[in-house]
Amino acid sequence: MNCKRLAAWCLALGLATVLGTAGLAAQDTKLVIGGTTYTKWLWGNQRYDGSVYNFTTVPGEGFGDNGQGSEVELLLSARVSKQVEVHGRLHSRFNQNFWTNFGGFGGTNPALQSSPTPCIAGDCGENDPRSNQYLKLRGVAVTLTPGYKWIDSATIGANDFGQFDPFVIGRFRYIDRDNASGLLFQGSGASRRWTWDAVRISLPRLFAGPNFSTGPFHAADAAYGYQTKFTVSPKFDLGFILNYNNDIEIDATDNNFDNGRDIRTRFRDQVGGFKFGVHPNPKVDWTGQYYHSWSDSVKDLTPTSFFGLSGFSPVPAGKHDDSSWKTDLSLSDPFGVGLSFNFQVFDIGANYVALMASRREADVLLTEGHDATFAFPGPNNAKFGVFASGSTPNADGFNRSVIGYGGWDGNMQQIPTINVDNEFTDFDEPAAETVIGWKGFTVVPTWSLGGLDLSAEFTHVGYNTDWQAFDNPNQPVTATVYPVMELDTGVGHNFRSAYEPFQDKKTDLAVLKGKYTIAKGKGIDVFGKIKYIKEKDNRLNDARFLPYKAGDCPGGGTACAGNKNFYSTGNTTADIYGNPPVITVNGITGYQWKPFDSLSDDDRDLKYSMAQLGAGYQLTDDLYASLTYEYFHAKLQDGDTAFQAYNLHEMASGTHEKNVLSLKARYILAGAEIGFEYQYAYGTFDPDFGGGFVVQYADATIAKDHQVPVGSPGFTGRFGGWNSLDKRSFDQQRIKAFMKVQF
Repeated sequence: MNCKRLAAWCLALGLATVLGTAGLAAQDTKLVIGGTTYTKWLWGNQRYDGSVYNFTTVPGEGFGDNGQGSEVELLLSARVSKQVEVHGRLHSRFNQNFWTNFGGFGGTNPALQSSPTPCIAGDCGENDPRSNQYLKLRGVAVTLTPGYKWIDSATIGANDFGQFDPFVIGRFRYIDRDNASGLLFQGSGASRRWTWDAVRISLPRLFAGPNFSTGPFHAADAAYGYQTKFTVSPKFDLGFILNYNNDIEIDATDNNFDNGRDIRTRFRDQVGGFKFGVHPNPKVDWTGQYYHSWSDSVKDLTPTSFFGLSGFSPVPAGKHDDSSWKTDLSLSDPFGVGLSFNFQVFDIGANYVALMASRREADVLLTEGHDATFAFPGPNNAKFGVFASGSTPNADGFNRSVIGYGGWDGNMQQIPTINVDNEFTDFDEPAAETVIGWKGFTVVPTWSLGGLDLSAEFTHVGYNTDWQAFDNPNQPVTATVYPVMELDTGVGHNFRSAYEPFQDKKTDLAVLKGKYTIAKGKGIDVFGKIKYIKEKDNRLNDARFLPYKAGDCPGGGTACAGNKNFYSTGNTTADIYGNPPVITVNGITGYQWKPFDSLSDDDRDLKYSMAQLGAGYQLTDDLYASLTYEYFHAKLQDGDTAFQAYNLHEMASGTHEKNVLSLKARYILAGAEIGFEYQYAYGTFDPDFGGGFVVQYADATIAKDHQVPVGSPGFTGRFGGWNSLDKRSFDQQRIKAFMKVQF
């Protein structure tokens, strides 16, 4: 038996033994063992089989839309006494545990290779814990309820910390919600009209710091939090919350080991906030929340900038402080006719940094936001898709569409951090998007009349990230403290992109949706929605930031002079918007791409609409099924060939049409839940990149690298990427079926 697997089972047996032995101490103590099995079946015509998950951005993890896998979760609990409870969770994971692995035997061993190949698609078998069907300790906690007046309980160990606030400390792990561990103390007074929670959480070393790291010395890194709530009366409540995150390192200058080692702070982050609720009567409810953050990354221990226009990090570099707030007013049927209203005003700071805020599984704004079917810059949801895709399709998703043309179902959840976690998800699960920098208001009326439910929404969003040259014209535009992630080009809102070098943006969103139950048989549920988004972003809106002097590229086959325009001493946008060479194709001479000589070259103008219609029916007492059709249309100007989607992504200017047909079913059978979704997404993208350049035609190398026909039109950009001018057609089919059994 594989040693790691044996160790895991020994751990399970040991934990069960400890709990069982403790149970002998009291006759009423009982060890309870329960669990869940989850089996998943994926099928899709992308033919990826890197992992039994549709999506990840983590290099080397693999992703896939084909495969079958099973996992098991064992839940152990025991009440040792009236004051002591123990909970443990052992869990296997899908990862690359395909049924086709035949139990995880054999496989490639990277340790024996001179040039190790990545462990994806289960290829490493028993030599990789992601494919050897290991069982792992996922969470263990002890809860003490001593019966003292000054404390209600203390929990030592694993927790999801969802009892706090998504703006400050929230659920930040999707797959295993209790991966985080810490010390949680809770108390109350005044007949529980006053409650408090205090916590010390060990910082997750994999992501909770600049550059997705807490540095080499991680064992003492921690987040500290305290919140208290007062119910002054049934009509008024008040709460406060504080959080301090401290990432420390050993001081390399302390060479005297005899008296211990000094430490230094690598990164720290502080958040304070308060919230209130006013409830004068059952029809009126008013709440408000305000938070302020302070963050600091030490320059010699963390990145000072994030690699120009391709930087990734969960927090900005350097020192920042900013606030975020929102207020909500709910009027429940004030006129007695079934018509209710919800209002929200919000302002999320551009420099608001809450390291431990919710990474998903929260929705902090009232608006339904963007649709998750458009989640990345490319027309088919590829990122960096302008570059050649390589020969290992399952290895990483650097420059291809991972989730696929269909994206995710539904609309995005909104979360107050750029540290968004959509990892290890499938297309039928909710996706999240950052709202850092958003400010505006939302109005949502709802009306119920008999079997008819109607709701509408209007949201206006402005942006605290409206700036030129990252709001610092004294620095190079390629040396920003802001991690831009995938940037904000394409049809939708790239889910973790909050910062662009130049932005002058506003968004208006309107929604109308309804549901009606037709009294036929067991009742036919008919539902639908229409949605419209208008978005305008002038991006670079000041001529002093144009990359070259006026008239630098005169046209007529004459080469550009190269006279750079400097917006401050030594700084120019020519660093990202270089001039084109002169080329001749089929007797036509001109520029390889349009020179960036106009403020309109990077303008964004989106007119987006979608319509949904569906019906569902309870076919039997155990089986419910629904059929939904959705149509998406986007007319998008997202810069021309001078802009080139920041030279990093496929250009998306043109007309997008997408159709999505979904068949869903849910079957419940005495402890077993079976779910199924078939989805067929198809559509077109008709590019319109403007003029001012010479059209090129794909040779055999370009055709192979970019999967386009030989001789098809397009152009080669600044970094060698290829943008096709052909009208593209997309066709994606996919299935996810699952069975969940609790025992």
